[in-house]
Amino acid sequence: MYRILVAGLGNPGPRYRYTRHNIGFTILDRVASQYSLSFVFHREAPHYESVFWTLEGISIMLLKPLTYMNRSGEAVASVFNSYKIPLERLLVIHDDLELPLGRLKFVRGGGAGGHNGIRSIIDSIGSRRFPRLKIGIGRPSGPVPIDKYVLSSFYQGEIQTVDKVVDFAVNALIYFTKNGIDSAMNEFNGLNISGPGAPRP
Repeated sequence: MYRILVAGLGNPGPRYRYTRHNIGFTILDRVASQYSLSFVFHREAPHYESVFWTLEGISIMLLKPLTYMNRSGEAVASVFNSYKIPLERLLVIHDDLELPLGRLKFVRGGGAGGHNGIRSIIDSIGSRRFPRLKIGIGRPSGPVPIDKYVLSSFYQGEIQTVDKVVDFAVNALIYFTKNGIDSAMNEFNGLNISGPGAPRP
């Protein structure tokens, strides 16, 4: 069966649940909520939780690494190798400091760009040529260390935009599973979800 692996990055536990770094987890949780899915913790593989989802004949595995961000590759590589997922059918969803809040962007591959979760995946699977969905969180406006910023919650005034972005990301994820990375890039890249006249998800 046609199978796709979608990994959303984040850190486990309630302390990190609503932080910027956990936007990948947030998007997969929104998928699970909308489609009545339940993530399962695997005792034989305690470094991740996952759920299988069949959508219009496509078998999709949603994966949340529980290894903490800097070791995300351990969980992703375990599933990626066990199920022999082709690189073009691995989608990793993660936060991105270089994109402003209200933007998302599909990319076909590339380096880690300073993101430790992506660096861990590249090192663990031995390739950087896997599709990604980057979710903009912007950079701090003041003298806030980056490590503290990404582990902070969104400001109250950002919540509405974040909610819109998460909805868009769910649609983008689904679009990717049906149409692939090139078509997804053409369809979603460049959209400003928070601006005037923003498209509806």
